[in-house]
Amino acid sequence: MISQAYYDSSEKKRPIFSQLVEIFQNRDLLKLLVIRDLTVRYKRSVIGIWWSLLNPLFTTAVLFYVMNTVFKSKLPNGDSFLPYILSGVLLMALFNQALNLGAESIASGSGIFNKIYVRPEIFALSATISSSINFVIGLIPLTLVLLLSKQTPTVMFPLSIVVILCMMLFSTGIALLLSITYINFDDSKSLIGILLMSLQYVTPVFYPLSAIGPHTRKVIELNPLTSYLQCFRSVFGGNALASTKEWVVMFVSAGTMFLFGLFIFQRQWPKVVSKL
Repeated sequence: MISQAYYDSSEKKRPIFSQLVEIFQNRDLLKLLVIRDLTVRYKRSVIGIWWSLLNPLFTTAVLFYVMNTVFKSKLPNGDSFLPYILSGVLLMALFNQALNLGAESIASGSGIFNKIYVRPEIFALSATISSSINFVIGLIPLTLVLLLSKQTPTVMFPLSIVVILCMMLFSTGIALLLSITYINFDDSKSLIGILLMSLQYVTPVFYPLSAIGPHTRKVIELNPLTSYLQCFRSVFGGNALASTKEWVVMFVSAGTMFLFGLFIFQRQWPKVVSKL
């Protein structure tokens, strides 16, 4: 049975705390939304959820074909270049999908918000969770690629769950901020699409950090997604060595962006809900 939260307009809400409490109270609804996202999206598909892997696999194949001549199939440490690319493409696909679906899920749920009281943040969170499940499935071909490259997942691979959870919080916080922008400005979707595409070039998805100059490297290291990639590659396939600083950046950016997204969304939601 889905737990039900009752709305009292006279009750004073505390930003972040009240949001988290109500999300927890509606955890059964959150579970149903995640199941809905995973089933409805691939309802008429023959191979179902595996379609979500075709894009990153195809992108990896193209990048490997092009960049293979540059790095000669090997990273500076001697590891194969293919699993390095695939791990980067998969993590960026998780970020992009969680961001877009999370931001759009709130606008698409307008029919529900106008009928019953439910925390809209649940819709964004369900989208990032379903995207994370797609990513976990993507670890299967990544493992196969590692084995074909004569590598194996490291003994630290269970820590990949920590990276996934941090990415969920990070992307949910940004998705909440973007959802307000999407409702206020229709053109923002196209602009965000361009920015996300550009972001992939300042994230070491298909090139190692050691291959770029010191000045450019400083800029790329300022990108928090670089830390997520370094940590994931370090614990899953050993294709990178994440520093303590990169782990700290990942944890701090995830928690800060999630809480900041909740806070700003709580403040702006009453102003934009009438526009749905």
